[in-house]
Amino acid sequence: MMASINLNVARWTALSLGVAYGLWHSNSLRKSAEKERAAIKYRHKEELINKAKAAYFTPKRSSTDVVTDPNDPNFDLERLIEHYATQGAGAH
Repeated sequence: MMASINLNVARWTALSLGVAYGLWHSNSLRKSAEKERAAIKYRHKEELINKAKAAYFTPKRSSTDVVTDPNDPNFDLERLIEHYATQGAGAH
């Protein structure tokens, strides 16, 4: 009889400890997931800010600007020729 009481106490103790550990572990996983989501959200905002800064500091070209540097990726030979042709025609 005494053995069954001790066995029941041990079972209920093990069950209680298991439930307590499960709650503690679940809480720690939830907190780490929240931190990760916050870090992802922060990195996304940081990326948007950096893109906005890059767009703001990129020199703007108007449609009348002609790039004369052939090493520039926006260089257009036809546009340069047209520009010089219209300047030459306007000078006469």
